[in-house]
Amino acid sequence: MIYKTEADFAAKLKNYNPCNVYFLYGEQNYLKKMYLKKIIDKTVDKAFADFNLNRFDGTSASLDDISDAVEALPMMAPRKCVVVNDLDVGKLTATDNNKLKELLASPPESTVLVFTTTDVMVDMKKSAKWKAFVKLVDAVGDVIELGARSPSDTNRFLKVIADKNGCTISSDNCYYLIERCGDDMQVLQNEMNKLCAYKSTGEITKADIDLCAVAVLDASVFDLSKLIIKGDYQGAMQNLSELLYLREEPVMILGALSASFIDLYRARVARENSKTAADLSRIFGAYKGKDWRVRNAMRDCDRFGKAQLGSILELLAKADYKLKSSKTDNVIILQETITRIFAVGNARR
Repeated sequence: MIYKTEADFAAKLKNYNPCNVYFLYGEQNYLKKMYLKKIIDKTVDKAFADFNLNRFDGTSASLDDISDAVEALPMMAPRKCVVVNDLDVGKLTATDNNKLKELLASPPESTVLVFTTTDVMVDMKKSAKWKAFVKLVDAVGDVIELGARSPSDTNRFLKVIADKNGCTISSDNCYYLIERCGDDMQVLQNEMNKLCAYKSTGEITKADIDLCAVAVLDASVFDLSKLIIKGDYQGAMQNLSELLYLREEPVMILGALSASFIDLYRARVARENSKTAADLSRIFGAYKGKDWRVRNAMRDCDRFGKAQLGSILELLAKADYKLKSSKTDNVIILQETITRIFAVGNARR
Protein backbone atom coordinates (compact mmCIF):
# COMPACT_ATOMS: atom_id res chain seq x y z
CA MET A 1 0.00 0.00 0.00
CA ILE A 2 1.22 3.50 -0.81
CA TYR A 3 0.60 5.73 2.22
CA LYS A 4 -0.23 9.39 1.67
CA THR A 5 0.32 10.50 5.26
CA GLU A 6 2.80 9.64 7.99
CA ALA A 7 -0.04 9.39 10.54
CA ASP A 8 -1.77 6.59 8.62
CA PHE A 9 1.48 4.69 8.23
CA ALA A 10 2.33 5.09 11.92
CA ALA A 11 -1.10 3.79 12.94
CA LYS A 12 -0.81 0.77 10.66
CA LEU A 13 2.67 -0.06 11.95
CA LYS A 14 1.55 0.26 15.56
CA ASN A 15 -1.47 -2.00 15.30
CA TYR A 16 -0.42 -4.70 12.82
CA ASN A 17 2.42 -7.11 12.20
CA PRO A 18 5.07 -5.95 9.70
CA CYS A 19 4.57 -6.49 5.97
CA ASN A 20 6.95 -8.51 3.84
CA VAL A 21 8.45 -5.46 2.12
CA TYR A 22 8.80 -1.77 2.95
CA PHE A 23 10.16 1.18 1.03
CA LEU A 24 10.97 4.22 3.23
CA TYR A 25 12.16 7.29 1.34
CA GLY A 26 11.97 11.08 1.48
CA GLU A 27 13.98 14.02 2.78
CA GLN A 28 13.64 13.34 6.53
CA ASN A 29 16.39 10.89 7.48
CA TYR A 30 15.37 11.18 11.13
CA LEU A 31 11.91 9.77 10.37
CA LYS A 32 13.29 7.01 8.16
CA LYS A 33 15.62 5.89 10.94
CA MET A 34 12.80 6.06 13.48
CA TYR A 35 10.39 3.92 11.47
CA LEU A 36 13.13 1.50 10.44
CA LYS A 37 13.86 0.92 14.12
CA LYS A 38 10.16 0.31 14.79
CA ILE A 39 10.01 -2.27 11.99
CA ILE A 40 13.15 -4.02 13.22
CA ASP A 41 11.89 -4.07 16.81
CA LYS A 42 8.62 -5.66 15.66
CA THR A 43 10.45 -8.22 13.53
CA VAL A 44 13.64 -9.28 15.26
CA ASP A 45 14.12 -10.76 18.73
CA LYS A 46 17.09 -8.84 20.17
CA ALA A 47 18.53 -12.06 21.59
CA PHE A 48 18.96 -13.40 18.04
CA ALA A 49 19.66 -10.14 16.19
CA ASP A 50 23.13 -11.31 15.17
CA PHE A 51 21.49 -14.11 13.17
CA ASN A 52 18.27 -12.51 12.00
CA LEU A 53 19.15 -8.92 11.12
CA ASN A 54 21.11 -8.36 7.91
CA ARG A 55 22.08 -4.89 6.71
CA PHE A 56 23.34 -4.11 3.21
CA ASP A 57 24.85 -1.00 1.68
CA GLY A 58 22.95 -0.74 -1.58
CA THR A 59 25.78 1.21 -3.23
CA SER A 60 28.10 -1.81 -3.09
CA ALA A 61 26.10 -4.98 -2.28
CA SER A 62 25.18 -7.32 -5.12
CA LEU A 63 21.57 -8.30 -5.83
CA ASP A 64 22.66 -11.92 -5.50
CA ASP A 65 23.90 -11.38 -1.93
CA ILE A 66 20.73 -9.51 -1.00
CA SER A 67 18.55 -12.24 -2.51
CA ASP A 68 20.47 -14.97 -0.66
CA ALA A 69 19.92 -13.15 2.64
CA VAL A 70 16.21 -12.69 1.93
CA GLU A 71 15.71 -16.33 1.00
CA ALA A 72 17.64 -17.71 3.99
CA LEU A 73 15.49 -18.98 6.85
CA PRO A 74 15.54 -17.18 10.23
CA MET A 75 17.44 -18.78 13.12
CA MET A 76 15.35 -19.83 16.14
CA ALA A 77 12.67 -17.25 15.33
CA PRO A 78 9.61 -16.94 13.07
CA ARG A 79 10.98 -13.99 11.11
CA LYS A 80 14.12 -12.15 10.11
CA CYS A 81 14.77 -8.67 8.74
CA VAL A 82 16.92 -7.61 5.78
CA VAL A 83 17.66 -3.89 5.43
CA VAL A 84 18.98 -2.43 2.16
CA ASN A 85 20.02 1.22 2.27
CA ASP A 86 20.66 3.40 -0.79
CA LEU A 87 20.04 0.90 -3.56
CA ASP A 88 19.81 3.23 -6.55
CA VAL A 89 17.07 1.53 -8.50
CA GLY A 90 17.23 4.17 -11.21
CA LYS A 91 20.81 3.14 -12.10
CA LEU A 92 20.42 -0.64 -12.02
CA THR A 93 21.53 -2.62 -15.06
CA ALA A 94 18.90 -4.59 -16.94
CA THR A 95 20.22 -7.80 -15.36
CA ASP A 96 20.08 -6.47 -11.80
CA ASN A 97 16.70 -4.90 -12.42
CA ASN A 98 15.32 -8.29 -13.45
CA LYS A 99 16.82 -9.87 -10.33
CA LEU A 100 15.12 -7.24 -8.19
CA LYS A 101 11.79 -7.85 -9.92
CA GLU A 102 12.14 -11.57 -9.31
CA LEU A 103 12.94 -11.00 -5.64
CA LEU A 104 9.89 -8.78 -5.13
CA ALA A 105 7.53 -11.00 -7.10
CA SER A 106 7.12 -13.45 -4.22
CA PRO A 107 9.18 -12.57 -1.12
CA PRO A 108 9.28 -15.30 1.57
CA GLU A 109 6.85 -14.81 4.45
CA SER A 110 9.61 -15.42 6.96
CA THR A 111 11.56 -12.31 5.89
CA VAL A 112 10.76 -8.62 6.27
CA LEU A 113 12.69 -6.75 3.58
CA VAL A 114 13.16 -2.99 4.08
CA PHE A 115 14.52 -0.61 1.46
CA THR A 116 15.58 2.82 2.76
CA THR A 117 17.44 5.82 1.38
CA THR A 118 19.92 8.24 2.89
CA ASP A 119 21.81 9.84 0.03
CA VAL A 120 20.14 8.37 -3.05
CA MET A 121 17.65 10.69 -4.75
CA VAL A 122 14.34 9.06 -5.68
CA ASP A 123 12.93 10.61 -8.86
CA MET A 124 9.43 9.31 -9.46
CA LYS A 125 8.68 11.82 -12.20
CA LYS A 126 11.58 11.06 -14.53
CA SER A 127 12.58 7.47 -13.77
CA ALA A 128 10.47 4.59 -15.07
CA LYS A 129 12.57 2.18 -12.98
CA TRP A 130 11.63 3.93 -9.73
CA LYS A 131 7.96 3.94 -10.73
CA ALA A 132 8.10 0.23 -11.51
CA PHE A 133 9.89 -0.47 -8.23
CA VAL A 134 7.25 1.36 -6.19
CA LYS A 135 4.52 -0.56 -8.02
CA LEU A 136 6.21 -3.87 -7.15
CA VAL A 137 6.61 -2.95 -3.47
CA ASP A 138 3.03 -1.68 -3.36
CA ALA A 139 1.82 -5.11 -4.46
CA VAL A 140 3.52 -6.95 -1.59
CA GLY A 141 4.10 -4.32 1.11
CA ASP A 142 4.07 -0.65 2.11
CA VAL A 143 5.54 2.51 0.59
CA ILE A 144 5.83 5.80 2.48
CA GLU A 145 7.49 9.08 1.58
CA LEU A 146 8.75 10.70 4.77
CA GLY A 147 9.07 14.37 3.97
CA ALA A 148 8.80 17.52 6.03
CA ARG A 149 6.26 17.46 8.84
CA SER A 150 3.84 20.33 9.25
CA PRO A 151 5.16 23.24 11.34
CA SER A 152 2.68 22.39 14.11
CA ASP A 153 3.85 18.75 14.24
CA THR A 154 7.50 19.84 14.29
CA ASN A 155 6.58 22.31 17.02
CA ARG A 156 5.23 19.46 19.18
CA PHE A 157 8.35 17.38 18.41
CA LEU A 158 10.56 20.16 19.78
CA LYS A 159 8.44 20.67 22.87
CA VAL A 160 8.66 16.96 23.72
CA ILE A 161 12.45 17.09 23.53
CA ALA A 162 12.52 20.17 25.75
CA ASP A 163 10.19 18.55 28.27
CA LYS A 164 12.30 15.37 28.43
CA ASN A 165 15.32 17.52 29.24
CA GLY A 166 13.60 19.49 31.98
CA CYS A 167 13.07 22.62 29.90
CA THR A 168 10.19 24.44 28.23
CA ILE A 169 9.90 26.40 25.00
CA SER A 170 7.06 28.51 23.64
CA SER A 171 5.37 27.81 20.31
CA ASP A 172 6.71 31.10 18.92
CA ASN A 173 10.26 30.13 19.82
CA CYS A 174 9.78 26.67 18.34
CA TYR A 175 8.81 28.31 15.07
CA TYR A 176 11.79 30.65 15.39
CA LEU A 177 14.16 27.70 15.88
CA ILE A 178 12.70 26.05 12.76
CA GLU A 179 13.16 29.31 10.88
CA ARG A 180 16.80 29.57 11.98
CA CYS A 181 17.83 25.93 11.58
CA GLY A 182 15.55 24.54 8.87
CA ASP A 183 13.08 21.68 9.09
CA ASP A 184 15.50 18.73 9.10
CA MET A 185 14.39 16.87 12.22
CA GLN A 186 17.81 15.37 12.92
CA VAL A 187 19.32 18.87 12.93
CA LEU A 188 16.48 20.22 15.06
CA GLN A 189 16.86 17.40 17.58
CA ASN A 190 20.59 18.12 17.88
CA GLU A 191 20.02 21.87 18.25
CA MET A 192 17.28 21.38 20.85
CA ASN A 193 19.44 19.00 22.89
CA LYS A 194 22.24 21.58 22.74
CA LEU A 195 19.89 24.33 23.91
CA CYS A 196 18.64 22.18 26.79
CA ALA A 197 22.20 21.37 27.83
CA TYR A 198 23.01 25.09 27.82
CA LYS A 199 19.84 26.10 29.66
CA SER A 200 19.75 23.13 32.07
CA THR A 201 16.27 24.05 33.34
CA GLY A 202 13.65 26.68 32.65
CA GLU A 203 12.35 28.30 29.49
CA ILE A 204 14.41 28.46 26.31
CA THR A 205 14.23 32.01 24.97
CA LYS A 206 14.81 33.65 21.60
CA ALA A 207 18.09 35.02 22.97
CA ASP A 208 19.20 31.47 23.85
CA ILE A 209 18.44 30.36 20.27
CA ASP A 210 20.39 33.29 18.80
CA LEU A 211 23.32 32.46 21.08
CA CYS A 212 23.49 28.68 20.68
CA ALA A 213 21.70 27.51 17.53
CA VAL A 214 23.61 27.32 14.25
CA ALA A 215 21.58 29.04 11.54
CA VAL A 216 21.33 27.35 8.15
CA LEU A 217 22.36 29.34 5.10
CA ASP A 218 18.76 30.23 4.18
CA ALA A 219 18.22 31.77 7.62
CA SER A 220 21.53 33.64 7.56
CA VAL A 221 20.77 35.05 4.11
CA PHE A 222 17.27 35.90 5.32
CA ASP A 223 19.00 38.14 7.86
CA LEU A 224 20.83 39.73 4.93
CA SER A 225 17.57 40.30 3.05
CA LYS A 226 16.01 41.82 6.20
CA LEU A 227 18.87 44.31 6.40
CA ILE A 228 18.34 45.20 2.74
CA ILE A 229 14.61 45.65 3.34
CA LYS A 230 15.36 47.94 6.31
CA GLY A 231 17.76 49.98 4.21
CA ASP A 232 20.75 49.14 6.43
CA TYR A 233 23.60 49.12 3.90
CA GLN A 234 26.44 48.85 6.44
CA GLY A 235 24.68 46.01 8.25
CA ALA A 236 24.06 44.16 4.99
CA MET A 237 27.72 44.38 3.97
CA GLN A 238 28.80 43.24 7.44
CA ASN A 239 26.41 40.28 7.20
CA LEU A 240 27.80 39.40 3.77
CA SER A 241 31.36 39.54 5.15
CA GLU A 242 30.39 37.17 7.96
CA LEU A 243 28.87 34.69 5.51
CA LEU A 244 32.00 34.75 3.37
CA TYR A 245 34.18 34.39 6.48
CA LEU A 246 32.23 31.22 7.28
CA ARG A 247 33.23 30.00 3.79
CA GLU A 248 29.72 30.00 2.38
CA GLU A 249 29.89 29.73 -1.41
CA PRO A 250 28.96 33.00 -3.18
CA VAL A 251 26.70 31.16 -5.61
CA MET A 252 24.81 29.61 -2.67
CA ILE A 253 24.50 33.00 -0.95
CA LEU A 254 23.12 34.51 -4.14
CA GLY A 255 20.72 31.58 -4.60
CA ALA A 256 19.30 31.98 -1.11
CA LEU A 257 19.06 35.77 -1.50
CA SER A 258 17.23 35.28 -4.80
CA ALA A 259 14.79 32.91 -3.08
CA SER A 260 14.01 35.61 -0.48
CA PHE A 261 13.19 38.17 -3.16
CA ILE A 262 11.18 35.65 -5.17
CA ASP A 263 9.13 35.15 -1.99
CA LEU A 264 8.63 38.91 -1.75
CA TYR A 265 7.60 39.19 -5.41
CA ARG A 266 5.09 36.36 -5.08
CA ALA A 267 3.70 37.88 -1.91
CA ARG A 268 3.39 41.29 -3.55
CA VAL A 269 1.50 39.84 -6.52
CA ALA A 270 -0.68 37.83 -4.15
CA ARG A 271 -1.46 40.92 -2.08
CA GLU A 272 -2.44 42.88 -5.19
CA ASN A 273 -4.79 40.06 -6.21
CA SER A 274 -6.42 39.69 -2.77
CA LYS A 275 -4.69 36.36 -2.07
CA THR A 276 -3.59 35.23 1.39
CA ALA A 277 -0.55 33.49 2.82
CA ALA A 278 -2.57 30.26 2.82
CA ASP A 279 -3.23 30.72 -0.91
CA LEU A 280 0.49 31.10 -1.58
CA SER A 281 1.34 27.97 0.43
CA ARG A 282 -1.26 26.01 -1.50
CA ILE A 283 -0.18 27.24 -4.94
CA PHE A 284 3.57 26.78 -4.45
CA GLY A 285 4.60 23.36 -3.14
CA ALA A 286 8.07 24.68 -2.21
CA TYR A 287 6.53 26.28 0.88
CA LYS A 288 5.31 22.99 2.34
CA GLY A 289 6.60 22.87 5.91
CA LYS A 290 8.11 26.36 5.47
CA ASP A 291 5.12 28.55 6.24
CA TRP A 292 7.41 31.06 7.98
CA ARG A 293 8.77 32.09 4.56
CA VAL A 294 5.28 32.98 3.38
CA ARG A 295 4.41 34.82 6.59
CA ASN A 296 7.60 36.88 6.45
CA ALA A 297 7.16 37.68 2.76
CA MET A 298 3.56 38.82 3.24
CA ARG A 299 4.71 40.98 6.15
CA ASP A 300 7.57 42.64 4.23
CA CYS A 301 6.40 42.77 0.61
CA ASP A 302 4.90 46.27 0.91
CA ARG A 303 8.38 47.72 1.40
CA PHE A 304 8.88 47.45 -2.37
CA GLY A 305 6.71 48.02 -5.41
CA LYS A 306 6.14 45.16 -7.84
CA ALA A 307 8.25 46.90 -10.50
CA GLN A 308 11.09 47.35 -8.00
CA LEU A 309 11.01 43.68 -7.05
CA GLY A 310 11.05 42.78 -10.73
CA SER A 311 14.15 44.95 -11.23
CA ILE A 312 15.84 43.37 -8.21
CA LEU A 313 15.15 39.87 -9.52
CA GLU A 314 16.65 40.92 -12.85
CA LEU A 315 19.79 42.13 -11.03
CA LEU A 316 20.03 38.81 -9.17
CA ALA A 317 19.61 36.82 -12.39
CA LYS A 318 22.41 38.81 -14.06
CA ALA A 319 24.63 38.28 -11.01
CA ASP A 320 23.96 34.55 -11.15
CA TYR A 321 25.08 34.50 -14.78
CA LYS A 322 28.23 36.47 -13.92
CA LEU A 323 29.09 34.17 -11.00
CA LYS A 324 28.90 31.15 -13.27
CA SER A 325 30.55 32.57 -16.37
CA SER A 326 32.69 35.64 -15.56
CA LYS A 327 36.29 35.79 -14.36
CA THR A 328 35.41 38.74 -12.12
CA ASP A 329 35.98 38.11 -8.40
CA ASN A 330 32.82 36.54 -6.94
CA VAL A 331 32.92 38.72 -3.83
CA ILE A 332 32.97 41.86 -5.96
CA ILE A 333 29.98 40.58 -7.95
CA LEU A 334 28.01 40.04 -4.72
CA GLN A 335 28.97 43.41 -3.26
CA GLU A 336 28.10 45.20 -6.49
CA THR A 337 24.76 43.40 -6.78
CA ILE A 338 23.73 44.25 -3.21
CA THR A 339 24.73 47.88 -3.79
CA ARG A 340 22.57 47.99 -6.93
CA ILE A 341 19.66 46.44 -5.01
CA PHE A 342 19.93 49.24 -2.44
CA ALA A 343 19.88 51.77 -5.28
CA VAL A 344 16.65 50.24 -6.62
CA GLY A 345 15.14 50.18 -3.13
CA ASN A 346 16.15 53.74 -2.35
CA ALA A 347 14.40 54.97 -5.48
CA ARG A 348 11.12 54.47 -3.61
CA ARG A 349 12.31 55.52 -0.17
